[in-house]
Amino acid sequence: MRLIDEVYIYPERGFLDCNTYVVGDAIIDPGSPAYLKNKIKEMDQDKIDIDDIRYIINTHLHPDHSGGNEDFAKEFKAKIAVYEEVKQYYSYYDQLFEKNIKLNDIEIDVLHTPGHSPESISLYIPKKKVLLCGDLVFKQGVGRVDLIGGNAEKLKESINSVSNLDIEYLLPGHDSIIQGSDNVKKNFLYIKKSYFWLL
Repeated sequence: MRLIDEVYIYPERGFLDCNTYVVGDAIIDPGSPAYLKNKIKEMDQDKIDIDDIRYIINTHLHPDHSGGNEDFAKEFKAKIAVYEEVKQYYSYYDQLFEKNIKLNDIEIDVLHTPGHSPESISLYIPKKKVLLCGDLVFKQGVGRVDLIGGNAEKLKESINSVSNLDIEYLLPGHDSIIQGSDNVKKNFLYIKKSYFWLL
């Protein structure tokens, strides 16, 4: 489903899956291989030429986000692209990118946002005021920190850092997206009041 120009969302479908996004010529978090064919059909219905998708980018390496990487890469010859700052957490990748990348003509700031996992990143599109945040925050929720590599203090630091951005569309790894800058700000305020004392 098209959200705004060159930004599409394909919601999670079931167990061990996540929200998948297409931004420019990249697929962000392909999710579970069990649901990948259905998402590809939806992309085709949205008139996305799947062969034009050049990169696979993961917000983090949990299998519900990265499980479909290999299948997508094999079928469409897309390259797994990894943020240089977190490359030590990846056993395999095709290409590295730095803090600023272009997907087609979309300029993106890459933010290292650990806490849910040490390699977690968020992708911020300043001109469109879009933040793809993986499992950092959700609608009235935060990413869990009880898995290997989780860190509550780093999660709080990461949330604080992104909460100062100008965001019109908050695109999490699970659950529904949040639209409208006031709604995004209210969500961050709710999270800080409701969760920070627990972390």
